Amino acid sequence: MTTNDKTMDILNLQFIGAGNENQQMIFNLDDEEFGIDVLTVQEIVRFTKPVKVPRAPDCVFGVINFRGDIIPVLDLRQIFGLEPVKHDEFTVTIIVKASEKIFGMIVDKVSDIVNVPEPNIQRTEFSSKEKTKYLKAVGKLENRLILMLDLDKVVNFEEIEEALHPSASNSGSNEIPAQ
Repeated sequence: MTTNDKTMDILNLQFIGAGNENQQMIFNLDDEEFGIDVLTVQEIVRFTKPVKVPRAPDCVFGVINFRGDIIPVLDLRQIFGLEPVKHDEFTVTIIVKASEKIFGMIVDKVSDIVNVPEPNIQRTEFSSKEKTKYLKAVGKLENRLILMLDLDKVVNFEEIEEALHPSASNSGSNEIPAQ
């Protein structure tokens, strides 16, 4: 079993922990640790190259077939303004649900699921700078700081829907108007 295979099973731990703690799935981009609420995670899948979509927003790396539905896959490195890297055996796509939408996020690696006690979460207003505008809080665990993402701020669903389904904005009709 490879290290990458262990990350696929990490969701089995999601319901362990006390009720007054926030369970966060921890993933890495470069040397930074980010956390997302474990209850938003649908699945972790090995990275496979998504199908590119013409005219899609820059943050959309492509689309994949997830359980029969075509979903967008976001490149978090691009969203956060980080340099692109070559995908390796640790690269995974985290499938999440936010704002009643399912989408994937490419991350360098998933490392852990942790319980962050409420007193260790500092909720502050972050600036509108590219990397911090997506954060809702910072969690403190021993000598670690976990940047906790607000998934509703990570993606502009209207922009993605327009790119993936351009006919949706044409008043719901594909017919050519009568002249």
